[in-house]
Amino acid sequence: MGTRSVTVDRFREIERRLRDGRGLREIARALKCSRKTVREVRDGLRLSPAIRKAVADPLWMSQVDWPTVLYDLGLGHPLKFIWEERAQSLTGYPNFWKQFYRKFPELRQATVTAREFAPGERVEVDYAGDPIPWVDLRTGEIREAWVFVAGLGCSQLLFAWACDDMKSRNWLDCHQRMYAFYGGVPHVTVPDCLKQGVLKCHLYDPDLNPSYAATAAHYATAVVPARPGHPRDKAIVEGLVKILMRYQRFRYRRHRFTSIAEINEALAECVRRINDRRHTRFGISRRERFEELERRALKALPAADFDDAEWKDAKLHPDCYVWVEAAYYSAPHIHRGKKLRVKLTQNQVEIFLNGERLALHPRDRHRNGARVKIDAHFPDASIAYYEATPQHLLSQSRFIHPDLNQLVVELFNADVYGNIRRVQGLIRSAGKEIHAAGREIAIPRIVAAIAEMRRVGKVRVPYFCDLLARLKAQNLTPDRERDIVRRPGNPLLRYAANAATDPDPVPPTQESLL
Repeated sequence: MGTRSVTVDRFREIERRLRDGRGLREIARALKCSRKTVREVRDGLRLSPAIRKAVADPLWMSQVDWPTVLYDLGLGHPLKFIWEERAQSLTGYPNFWKQFYRKFPELRQATVTAREFAPGERVEVDYAGDPIPWVDLRTGEIREAWVFVAGLGCSQLLFAWACDDMKSRNWLDCHQRMYAFYGGVPHVTVPDCLKQGVLKCHLYDPDLNPSYAATAAHYATAVVPARPGHPRDKAIVEGLVKILMRYQRFRYRRHRFTSIAEINEALAECVRRINDRRHTRFGISRRERFEELERRALKALPAADFDDAEWKDAKLHPDCYVWVEAAYYSAPHIHRGKKLRVKLTQNQVEIFLNGERLALHPRDRHRNGARVKIDAHFPDASIAYYEATPQHLLSQSRFIHPDLNQLVVELFNADVYGNIRRVQGLIRSAGKEIHAAGREIAIPRIVAAIAEMRRVGKVRVPYFCDLLARLKAQNLTPDRERDIVRRPGNPLLRYAANAATDPDPVPPTQESLL
């Protein structure tokens, strides 16, 4: 009979066959084990290999407060930091974590596949999942700071920076700070598939955010995003996020931050300690490995700083404005309803259509819905509405005649908002009169009409237009005073004899009267 060891599966198969009523000899022959083994399983003298024998705990384990260890571990603190605080004087760390996972096997973590990268090959970037809270002393409000974390592939040199949000401008700014911190640029940058970096995920050819693509082109690095739902594609930075945030939370667990600058100072101290600490696998610190292998393999930084412009898509509304960053910016009205590209820089806002710049505005950062406009962008009706201000109307009246300007000043002194439409009508009627009759003829009529309105105490637009019409009619010569004469040689042509226009008129003849 065979002497194969009794595994968990074979032990369970023996129990199943015994429950089915099979004989000892049949089971032993089928499973190639001794009848004694089958008999011991049947009589309960042999236990399943799954039931491990109790191993006596070392003496130092009785001196550890395990409930407190589990509590700190549940808060996310690293097991190594807990060992340094509670059991470093009792045993070494390798023995501590072995006994810990033997005592609590349900907390054992799964294994991962190790990867090796050439110096200067890649950098992996990501945001830490949990923000760092801080208190605004001016308002008492509790705010959050989001931590950008990066790690090189070969040396695993750590970089971290905190900012107030994860928007595109901070995303690009953190990349620039990261490259400056490393003093060079890796060949590949591996981000997560967040919208600030990747517009549309694809396994082979994802669509990058235009601003992020421009940043990568400026620094001559290739952006290769990790696959969605595959954090192990950037396992280095995932591990560094865990190391950094656990260390930061543990070290500053009794400290309350009051500004993002203070958080960055704390992160810089944590990063320095982690980078200068001896790496277990490397045998040297991350900083030393970076200086020895990776610094000279990085690409040089570009000579000029990157214009960290942010690109957005915006639709030109019927009111000739686009909405960007809680402000409104005007664009030419002929493009209403079209989808435009907006470039946001530190101090300017540029609006483009198919690569052609349509407008350039100063950037408004008050975030209060202000409207930044250029008058030429609006149709004539809108321009007339925007120009209907007391200052503009006063300027127009001053250009026409001082008497009209004095009348407008008196009306505005009486009631600005009540007389603004009346002033518009007066200026419009006067302008039409000048355009029709000429300035030399129209100005005396306008002055006379204003004087008449003042005399009777009636300043109304219809009355002003009626006075202009009367004055115009008085200056015309009646038709009955005109002599119709015909030139000799062509009796079909006739003209009005007028000494002012024809000093030598031809006298009428008998033939012309016929």
